[in-house]
Amino acid sequence: MELELNRIWTIVVALACIELGKRLNRKFSWLEKGNIPPSVSAGLVVSLLLALVREFGWLDVSLDPVPRDSLLLVFFASLGFGAHLGKLASAGKGTLMVCIAIVVLIFTQNIIGMGVAKAFGQPAELGLFCGSIAFLGGHGTAVAWSNTEMAHSINGAFELGVGSATLGLVLGGLVAGPVAMFLSRRNTEEIKHSTLFEKDVVVEVERDHVFSSDRWIISLLFILACVAIGIPMREWLVSQGKSIPPFLAVMLVAVALTNIADLVNKPMDKEVSDLVGTVSLRIFLAMAMLSLDWGELAEYLPLLITASILQVVGILIITYFLVYLSFGKGNEGSSAAGGFIGFGLGAMPVGLAVIRRLTDTFGDCPRAILSLTLAASLFCDTANAVLISALFKWLG
Repeated sequence: MELELNRIWTIVVALACIELGKRLNRKFSWLEKGNIPPSVSAGLVVSLLLALVREFGWLDVSLDPVPRDSLLLVFFASLGFGAHLGKLASAGKGTLMVCIAIVVLIFTQNIIGMGVAKAFGQPAELGLFCGSIAFLGGHGTAVAWSNTEMAHSINGAFELGVGSATLGLVLGGLVAGPVAMFLSRRNTEEIKHSTLFEKDVVVEVERDHVFSSDRWIISLLFILACVAIGIPMREWLVSQGKSIPPFLAVMLVAVALTNIADLVNKPMDKEVSDLVGTVSLRIFLAMAMLSLDWGELAEYLPLLITASILQVVGILIITYFLVYLSFGKGNEGSSAAGGFIGFGLGAMPVGLAVIRRLTDTFGDCPRAILSLTLAASLFCDTANAVLISALFKWLG
């Protein structure tokens, strides 16, 4: 028996999946501590149940892909609104070093992924899905790239990307904390740093409450304008022989728009755009996880485990030489190292959770928090998307 859900029911099922995930995370505290998104925790369970009923021939459920594709574009538009190039340029040496480390990490993760894929007799392009697409990018990025034209001919891209992103969250939580604690205890002498430069302090624009409809109307206007401009811009680029994914075109429009707004001293409302992006991502992830093919994921399990082990080794080396040493060792260096490992393997909440635990034990580390937050929010996603697109073109 086949059951095809229309667009409304697809959204209803996705929202119900998120609610189930919230309850699972509350019930099993290790899911919450590991910063596993509710969309992922419930999506894995429900997709496994759907796979079983499909395997036994009882029911084959399919979702409408249109809402998922639209939500993806909204999410990447909201990401683009965070790329304030002016703030990034004036953020100081710490943020610059983290940005450099991010670029090195992107190349390292993809070299490892492509190498492991080739070693297992798979195309190098598949290795990108156990590289920075999944580990640095996370679930949203993995699902986004698996649905592009560049990845349509790559078998297992979606399953490997989601599996790598999930394992990355777990590894980020397991590895980052112990490594940072080891570095802190290894270098106990007090090293003084300046904390905030005057130019680092962001002056907040006074606004209405975040749930004011006036704020949401203007934010939705700009987000949808980015989608409306980005899609035809991408089609024009394709006609000129330059193929980029739709979500990347939308994000680049948002980056341009937010920096123009900064130049005329009319900054975009990032608080609301972040909320819109977060809601879009959560629903998008739930829809994507419900489509997970467990049989195909099991087929790539040896490749996934091998790549994950090597990714841990790679990020430890980069973190020590480019992050820990550049922050002057001590508490700031170890906190920055733990945070970098956390978000480089898993997600930014993992990195911030590690830093929070360290500050409770060893004291404040404002430079580490500021530098990691700025680099992750203003630079990481844009750099990853641009470099991944370049790698796909180079391989293809």
